[in-house]
Amino acid sequence: MAHNNDSVRNKLIEINNQGLMLKAIALNVGVDVNDLSRFKCGKDCLKESDVEKLSEYLNEVHIPQWNTAVTKEKRMTAREYLLEARDKQISRMKKRRRSNVSLDLLNELDS
Repeated sequence: MAHNNDSVRNKLIEINNQGLMLKAIALNVGVDVNDLSRFKCGKDCLKESDVEKLSEYLNEVHIPQWNTAVTKEKRMTAREYLLEARDKQISRMKKRRRSNVSLDLLNELDS
């Protein structure tokens, strides 16, 4: 049975994008990693027997897809907590400061 190189290549790219490394695929199929990489990129073709083995392997591979978990709010580190407390204290101190009175007003009264 002849396998279409393009369909096998697309399946290889799909499985590789899902997280299975080319090295692992090459070890399981019995193909050189460099040859498999060139096949994936479309630069070289594999032997028909290797394409058949690769196709059978890729059809059997199943990579489970995890649901994206809801991330909880990350707790602040001690350093972040101290920096935030310092920034709050600085902002409170700025609010309490009196505005500087200009002495020019006093000089004007003297004249």
